[in-house]
Formats: sequence, C-alpha cells, structure tokens
Amino acid sequence: MIVAIDIGGTFIKFGLVDDNFNITNQSKVPTPASIDDFWVTLENIVSSYEDEISGIAIACPGEINSKRGFVFKGGLIPYLTAIPLGTGLSKTFQLPVKVINDADAAALAEARYGSLQEVDCGAALVLGTGVGLGLVSQGALLTPLLVSKFLRGPSSQSKSQTALPFKWALFKQALISLVDNKGSAVGFVHEASQLLGLDQDDGPAVFSAIEEGQFEKLNSLFKDYCHEIAVLILNLQTFMNLERVVIGGGISRQDSLIEGIVNAYEGLFNEKSDIGFEPITIQACHFHNDSNLLGAASYFMSENDL
Repeated sequence: MIVAIDIGGTFIKFGLVDDNFNITNQSKVPTPASIDDFWVTLENIVSSYEDEISGIAIACPGEINSKRGFVFKGGLIPYLTAIPLGTGLSKTFQLPVKVINDADAAALAEARYGSLQEVDCGAALVLGTGVGLGLVSQGALLTPLLVSKFLRGPSSQSKSQTALPFKWALFKQALISLVDNKGSAVGFVHEASQLLGLDQDDGPAVFSAIEEGQFEKLNSLFKDYCHEIAVLILNLQTFMNLERVVIGGGISRQDSLIEGIVNAYEGLFNEKSDIGFEPITIQACHFHNDSNLLGAASYFMSENDL
C-alpha cells in the first residue's frame, strides 16, 4: 500500500492505493499559501498513513526531475521553486518517494488502464487551476526524443496556401491562451459563479445553470471557454499526429463540458476543409480527477518494481 498525493493549485488530494490500483481513504485539504505550511501539510498527510504504507507517490504541477524527485518550478504555485520534494520526504519518513508531473501522471494512468490504452500517440489535457499536458504512446510517457517521431513533417502538412495561415493563427491563439491561462477550470468556475451571483465558487451550481440554458451571459462564457480548449487541442493536432485527447481534472465529470469542447472542436475543424489531417476523438479521462493519483501510484510502482 502506498499513499498517493496530488498537489493542485487549489487543493491537495490524497488517498491510499493498493497493488490493484484501488483508491481508498481519499480526502483533500486546501493548498497552503506558504512553503512552510506546505511541508507541514505534506508531513501531516503522510503521518496519518505512516503505519500502513511502504512508499509515497506524488503528482505535482510544473517542471519536475522525476528521477530525483526535484521540483524546479511548481507551475502556478509560486513557492514551489527549486524544492527537493522527493528527498525531503524520504529523509523525514525513511520511505521511497517518487514525484511525477501531474499531467504526465494523468496521461500515464489513462495510457495504462484508461481511455488512452493501445494508442500510438495520445494526450491528456488536465484542466484545473492551470492547464497541464501529458503525452503518451503505447502505455508509456513520450520522452523528448520519442516526441519527434510523432511530429508532423513537411510531407504531412497540407500544401494548401489557405491552410497555413489558419494553422499559424491557431498556434498564436493557443500560445496566448496558455500565457493568459484561459484554459483554467478554476478561473472559469470563479467567473461563472460571479455571473450567477453565488456567494462562493460552486462548480455543480454553475453546470446546473449551464444545462438549464437560461443565462445568456453564462452560456456565452461557457462557449468561449470550450472554444479555448478546442483551440489548444487543434493546435496540438496541427503539430503532432495525435490519435486521441482526453480531458482530465474534476471538471471532466461534467458531460456538458466534454460535449461543449467536442462541438467547439468540430466547429473549428469544419471552418477549413483542407486543414490537412483527420479529426480525432476527444473524451473525458476514464478516471477523471483520480487519474493524477493513479498515475503517480503507477509510476511509483513501476520505478520501484512493486
């Protein structure tokens, strides 16, 4: 049994994972505002399971050296910079620790047990406080060297002069979207909650209102959000031979979100009949928000031969 921990910008989620990848004793706590409180929170989580576990698996946002468990930069969590996360916890608890990027964790879980199984080139887009991207092939993460195998070369690009400006426009818009963090699910729910006049951010209430379809401004905001995600997906497909994209994060449980992204993607795709490649499947992660925990656990077990 190991404890899997998913560090997010809003919450830290955690639970026990057994050898059959069943998750039990799940819970979550707000993500602390400082590095000191962050360490205390992690130590409290691990301590609560210390007598039951043989290791610690962590999914963390940002740039990670997974072999060393070192966090160079923790995405949108500003204090997670140059943090020896793996070695720090290992020394404290005398347990093996493995750390993996959260989007990579989600993609790995889906590639091994979920919606990206037996896919030559697939992607997981994890929508949370930020937007994470994990790339996989045949049950394994794509390394930088292997990614080149799936890049579209000149021969696969459309020779149409009208398609090229369209692709460049998509690329620029996707970059702007990432920089502005327009794909943030947390940001969308916050803005939507404010539109509805809610006292606090409430995802279920937001999507209930979306499905009722009675708020024009909310419907417009939702359509714009789905469009941003669709642009990211089509941009990825423009440069990579993707077969399938799965949407992760807690928001992926909302069927209307997946439907909205698919509809936006199809609308973008149909704007140009000569774009140069075929449409792909877009669906929710099989494990939804649990993909990060399961992927971290799977990475831990494969790295430790458990």
